Amino acid sequence: MIHRVHPLSNGRRNIGLTLAGGGNRAFFGLGVLHRWGERLRPRLGAMSCCSAGAAVAVLWLSGREVPTRAFWGARRGGMTKNFSWLRILRGQSPAPHGAIYRDTLLCAAAEGGLERIQQVEFPVLVLAAGFARVMPAPLGAAVGLAAYNVEKRLRPAMVHPSYGRRMGFVPRLFDARTCTSPDELADLVIASSSTPPFTPIGRFRGEALLDGGMIDNVPAYAADEVPGILGNVVLLTRPYPRDALGPGNTVGTRLYVAPSRPVPIERWDYTRPDLLDATIAMGEREAADHDTSLARLLAV
Repeated sequence: MIHRVHPLSNGRRNIGLTLAGGGNRAFFGLGVLHRWGERLRPRLGAMSCCSAGAAVAVLWLSGREVPTRAFWGARRGGMTKNFSWLRILRGQSPAPHGAIYRDTLLCAAAEGGLERIQQVEFPVLVLAAGFARVMPAPLGAAVGLAAYNVEKRLRPAMVHPSYGRRMGFVPRLFDARTCTSPDELADLVIASSSTPPFTPIGRFRGEALLDGGMIDNVPAYAADEVPGILGNVVLLTRPYPRDALGPGNTVGTRLYVAPSRPVPIERWDYTRPDLLDATIAMGEREAADHDTSLARLLAV
């Protein structure tokens, strides 16, 4: 279900862009966009994203990457632990990521950032997972996240997961351009990124939601379904076996771009901002390896 998706503009906006989730690893995709952004942006007819991929989309489209990255570095302070049981004894979440993540998104939406996103010429589709009606949200979060991790281990070559839908989770797609306030935009991205205990169970427009990865951590299908889309650049966040992404990393009309090796930073590591910078730099370097494939895709 897509909520209030705006029509495509005229011209050759026939390319989709998909940003996969993966926590901090999604910033590999931001590095790719540093190299490819000027070529891609005029051709984009749709974006689809989930989890931290949605956060990367917000940073890129808001035009507020530089101040927001600086804010994140300062907001996390001298953080040395990503998880501490002692925080529970103080009545806090054992992981401080949720509050830091929200404040960082609010920074991205400030000073015209939200307005720039609202004025984007194409749908910016953010995927979250709705709970099965028979499953209470806390139980559903635990079961769903466990199933997601099991599927990744059992199917290492899997690009698009399936267990979540089989368990009754339902896709919820929202166009980020329809958010009316910085808080609502932050609510949407956090809902799409909901992975307790690092981030709370999401709530957007009155509905409890979980990480969109429960449906598909690489939601390329959402951009593909927008009328007029003829190709899709899909930015992944971890390496895959060579045969998982097709010849030349192309499957049908999709160009998959994956890191050649594990990126420097872990998904929820807020203690090493230098590794986030290294992950972005890796994306910048490795985009060059796919320049020829991008040129072929943009020729459609």
